[in-house]
Amino acid sequence: METLPEEVVPLPRWSPALRRAVIRVRPEYFTWSREQRERYAGVRPKKDFERLDAALCVELFGAKERTGRKSRPEEDHLTIAEQNVFNEAILPLTGIGEDSFYLNDVLPKRKTLSDFANLREFDESDFRFQEAMRRKEDATYAGKPYHGALYLAWARLFVDGVFTYATLSMGAGYLYSHLDEAASELIRTRIPHRYVPGKNHGKVEGDQWQWDERVDAAGQEGVLEELQRQVYAYLNERYHALLSASDARGTCGVYLVNTSVPDENNLHIVFSDTRALAAVRFPSFLRDCRVIERPAEELQRTAGREVGALTRLIQDKHEELLRTFDPKVVRLRKRLRIMVHKNAFDDVE
Repeated sequence: METLPEEVVPLPRWSPALRRAVIRVRPEYFTWSREQRERYAGVRPKKDFERLDAALCVELFGAKERTGRKSRPEEDHLTIAEQNVFNEAILPLTGIGEDSFYLNDVLPKRKTLSDFANLREFDESDFRFQEAMRRKEDATYAGKPYHGALYLAWARLFVDGVFTYATLSMGAGYLYSHLDEAASELIRTRIPHRYVPGKNHGKVEGDQWQWDERVDAAGQEGVLEELQRQVYAYLNERYHALLSASDARGTCGVYLVNTSVPDENNLHIVFSDTRALAAVRFPSFLRDCRVIERPAEELQRTAGREVGALTRLIQDKHEELLRTFDPKVVRLRKRLRIMVHKNAFDDVE
């Protein structure tokens, strides 16, 4: 059977709307090799993609084409449903590999996902960069060993042909996110509280206004603050302990946790350790994940045990504070003054 030249092989999942938009902006795209196309999508030349976004909006929604900084779809006040349509339509261009995988993250200059052999190489590169920045800001920072750093990273891909939003995390990060959410609710149950405007809330200075809210805990503000401090210190310590322990075990597994909501497909992809990261390549992302997939119930059972331990800890800490807390002893802490630009929430629905 004769093989077609690469440039005339049909591009998978490309809609007529996307083809027309690319023909309008960059017609020579269809003569490029796969490597050239993926590098172009990864580098995303700003002027090209502003025009591509605008042209695709015209094709999809009949919107009047605009140019310049206001041409991006998120600034065109698309509804959530329209944003989903747009994101699905453009993904075959911006994503790579079998699943049109796209990672919504900042990459090093002139780097694309195709430059990384696997997910671990990308993750460790980002971790080393962040560690260097921490040392630059704090000369006393001793650094931490690398045990995987992915935490609630956003991605998009096609899962068995279905457009899906994905979140990528290490197992320890996934558990930490559950513990963090549970901690807020457990503390609120033991010490009911709410945030109320302070005396300077909303005070305008030039084109900014001050955010000043304080906690009202019916006289238990001091106990609440100390309980929160102790609990979140525990969470931070537990997160790093889980990272280290998971990497030492070397499970090398991936958990695919369905987090879909009505009218939107979502998947939390959780990696047990750095071995799992090394086993997953971007061009064959989902296929590689499924090779080492483990039951999501296994992860949920671990989350249940961790939340149970946290529940007992919060109960013990609270009861201890009720016996020993001295309101006359005030912990010194730096008070932050938060200023918000007057237009900061203009696009928040």
